[in-house]
Parts: sequence; structure tokens; C-alpha cells
Amino acid sequence: MAKVIWSDNLRQVLKREHGKGWSVRDHRGRVQLTRIFEDRSRSAVYLPLTWTADNATSILNTVAAIHDLMDSRKVSLKEAARLNTQALAEPAKSAKTVADKGWDAVAADFLKSRGDRRSSTLRDLKLRVERAVAVINQKPKPRDGMSVLEAYAAAYFKEMAPGGQGRKRNLNDVVAFLQFAVDRCGAPDRFLPPPKDRINELIGTSPTSTTERLTPPIKADQFTALLDALEADGRHDLKLAVALVGYLGLRPAELAVLRVGDDEKARVGSIKRNIQTMQQADKPPRLVMPLEIDGRNNEGARAIAQFASGLVKLPKALRKQIDLVEEKGRFQDVGAEFAQQLSRCKHWQAMFKADPRITPYSLRHGFAWRATVGQNKIPVRTTAALMGHTMQVHHRHYGAWVDEAAIEEAVGMHNAVVA
Repeated sequence: MAKVIWSDNLRQVLKREHGKGWSVRDHRGRVQLTRIFEDRSRSAVYLPLTWTADNATSILNTVAAIHDLMDSRKVSLKEAARLNTQALAEPAKSAKTVADKGWDAVAADFLKSRGDRRSSTLRDLKLRVERAVAVINQKPKPRDGMSVLEAYAAAYFKEMAPGGQGRKRNLNDVVAFLQFAVDRCGAPDRFLPPPKDRINELIGTSPTSTTERLTPPIKADQFTALLDALEADGRHDLKLAVALVGYLGLRPAELAVLRVGDDEKARVGSIKRNIQTMQQADKPPRLVMPLEIDGRNNEGARAIAQFASGLVKLPKALRKQIDLVEEKGRFQDVGAEFAQQLSRCKHWQAMFKADPRITPYSLRHGFAWRATVGQNKIPVRTTAALMGHTMQVHHRHYGAWVDEAAIEEAVGMHNAVVA
């Protein structure tokens, strides 16, 4: 008799809350939900709940969630049930709360969907998602997307500079996680990320300008002085590596994919392994050419010839890391070893003492400087192609170098020709 009473009450509440056409019944101990539409067609699904009086409230809550998903997302009963039960519904007789069990499952699904990222990206992403779940499960619990981001910022942004890449990358990953939870796992719409301007408030504004934040370029005289110092120290191997990076504008890790063909032209393959590059099938290696420096007797071209001949080799430790790329599945250690080799050079140490902002990437930026601001400028499109990035990226990183002096020089040269 008790079973009839609780189930009858359940059906009455269901009809009162959602109207006709929604019904539940016991099917071998499981809850079967049926939706009968106006044309008398019907659809049925099983809920991850046992047919017991103790689960009456859970049954009502689950049906309500499925009803709302069908209404807000315009999806079928089966799709709404999948969205609701895949990650956020509470399994029968579970001791954990819905949020605890559900958000852990959402995190697992999200990380699985990003499994094609490179290992370092996945490592950072996993940490940020774990932090986001911890924030969502803390007390008091955040109730929407904005409060999740606010709680995340309060917990983890103390050591991250306002306006910096650290805050941006953290929030971008948490935003993607929340969007995935709503779109793919049936999280309530209130967990959708807030508008971009609200997110930017949490990122903050950097106290330094874009020009100040940009890794400074190593100018031509600094670059050639470094090469001469390495020559004097007998470090012909490291000089070759530095010359290739500086004269060709390479990312240091691109030494691993630098090849010289039978046509004596140098090309580099891709070192970026992410979802965008993986979708670009058979992208050919890009042509790289040296931007020579006056008075150095085509030193860049000679470095390419030395590399191709094998008469001068890259540092042994650097070659070891290049050989390990395929086994490790990453290129970062090649760049790290290049930086390690440079850090042991006394002349580099003196350069770093004079300007602690310089990094091995300053050699690549020196290439961009000579192409963009030097006396023999080359078109931005050509420079971007040689460096292996888009014009938008080039303008974003190097546009700050076009100051008043550069503007006056360019306009003066144009007007002089016209005159």
C-alpha cells in the first residue's frame, strides 16, 4: 500500500508541475520516464535512479531538469536525458552530492576531449580544471559562471600580475571548461561564462605598457658582438646555433626541424602541436632566409652552409635533445637546452646583467627588428612568412616598435622621393 501512495503522490506532483504528457513508472526496479506529445507520439528513457520511495525527490528533480533542458535547448527527450545524466545527475544510492560527483565527471570528459593537445598544455589545463572543480565544490558554493570565475581569481591570482598572460590563460581555460559543462554535459545555463568585459575585469590591467612587456630585441651590434665572443671562446658549435637562430629568426626549438635541401635552401617544419596545427594536413615546411648584417660578409648564409655540410655541428647536448624529440613527443626541451647553453656563456651573462629582460627569444626578435625598423626594411607580409606567423600576430607583437621616429622617417623618405 505504501508503494501506491508514494508513487501516486509522485505522479500528481509531476502533473501539477509539468502538465499532461509526463509520466513515470517502475520498470524492473528502474525509473522509466515517458513524454507523450500533442500528436500522441511518445518517447521514453530510463533514468539512473531506482524506483523507491527514498528517490521520490530525486526523480522529481531529474524530470524537472530534463523538462528545462528540452525547453531551453530545444532538444529531444533522449538528448536532454543524456545531457542531464551524463555528468550532473546523482547515481542511485550514492553518498556523494550531485555537484561533487557531477563536476568531477565533467572535468574528466573535458580533459578527454582535449586529449590531442601537447603534454605541457595538457598538464597546465589539468591543473586549472582541477582548481576550477575545487572552487565549484567549496562552501559557499558558487551559483553561476561569474561567481566561479570570481572565486577562482580570489584563490589563485595573488601571485599573477594584473593584465598578464598567467591570468588570461587561466581564465580562458576555466571559461572553456564552463562552456563545455553547459553545452556538452547539461550543466545549468547559469554556469555559462559571463560577458568578455566582466572577464577582463578579473584579468585586470598591466601597469606596464606593451612596449615594456615585449621581450627586447638584440640589436645588430649586440648580436655580432655575441657571435665574436663565442668565436673567441672556441665555442664554434654554440656560435653556429646562435647564428642560425639570429640570422634566420628561428624559434630556438626550430633548430630541431631545420633542414637544408639539395637546392641549398633552408626550411623549417612545424613545432607547434595543437588542435589547429593538427587539422592542417601536410603543411609544407616554410622557407627561411638570413637577414644579413652589414660588414659581416654574408655570415648568415655561411652559417647555413656550415650546418648543411656538417663540418660544424650544433652543441652535443642540444643534438641529444633534438634526437629525443620523437620519443618525448615535445620540442620544449630543445629550446630549454639552447637557453641553458647560452646561460653559461660569459658574454651572454654580461648582456643579461645589462638588461635582465633579454631571453633567447631576443635573437628572434632581433631578426624582426632588422626587418621592421632597420635601414633595409622588408614588407610585413614577407617578414611574417619568414618567421612563421600571421600578419596579425606580427602586428600584435612588433607593432609597438613603430614609434614617432619610425613614422617620421618613413614619411620623410616618401616625401623625399616625391620631391
